[in-house]
Amino acid sequence: MRLVDIRNKLKLKHNEAIIFMKYGNFYRVFDEDTYIISGLLGYKIYENKVGFPISEYKKVRKILDMNYISYIFYNDIEEIKENNNYELCLDYFKRKFYQKEILKVLDNYNVIEELEKILKVINYSKLVELKDKYEK
Repeated sequence: MRLVDIRNKLKLKHNEAIIFMKYGNFYRVFDEDTYIISGLLGYKIYENKVGFPISEYKKVRKILDMNYISYIFYNDIEEIKENNNYELCLDYFKRKFYQKEILKVLDNYNVIEELEKILKVINYSKLVELKDKYEK
């Protein structure tokens, strides 16, 4: 079974835990989990994934534990918490991520084209109405 299939199976069972997969000397997280890891640790999201060297393992675990976020390091350790803040952190850091993306767009002055890309992701109808209003 491929690692991505194992990750997806784990995520179905533990949807409120961050799933870390080991790739060589790095751990990676994917999809929604990237917002929390990027927000808490400052790692950049690239192509819907975040990676960090295994030497950062203890630091990452410590920060997740301090924030009461459940996690699974595949082939290593599983830490499922009773008071899990996964959803709360996901919502907060996802909003922060898209706020930064919107500011980048405004800095580039390529507002309409870049907003279209962001709108497809966040599917926010009020912004669609604004886009249509200013395109006329």
